[in-house]
Amino acid sequence: LKPVHSTLASCSPMASPTATLGGRKVRTTADAPMPPDEALKLLKEGNTRFIKGEPTATRTNDKMRQELVDMGQAPHTAIIGCADSRAPLETIFDALPGDIFVLRNAGNTCTHAEGSMVGSLEFCTGKL
Repeated sequence: LKPVHSTLASCSPMASPTATLGGRKVRTTADAPMPPDEALKLLKEGNTRFIKGEPTATRTNDKMRQELVDMGQAPHTAIIGCADSRAPLETIFDALPGDIFVLRNAGNTCTHAEGSMVGSLEFCTGKL
């Protein structure tokens, strides 16, 4: 699967958080912005782990969740994907909470009306 759009999260560079799971950590506003090619690489690696049946993001711990609450999210990628419940994007990209900003959509419609997918994507790219 290919991501529809990879975007930089707007983050302030500070010290990286330390809560990890299997060597992976949650992305918070303490993380520096991620270049699109690096974000795409993470998505591809996560999808490979999913295909092989070797996911690493199947569990989180209290410290990881608390860092997201305290420091805020800083997703490296925004994805507009299908609303089909059989294909959760966080699962197929083996993503931790805070890694990707997922917008689920039925019917492939992305109008620019109030409350639309476009407005949510603008929030993600402008505020996160």
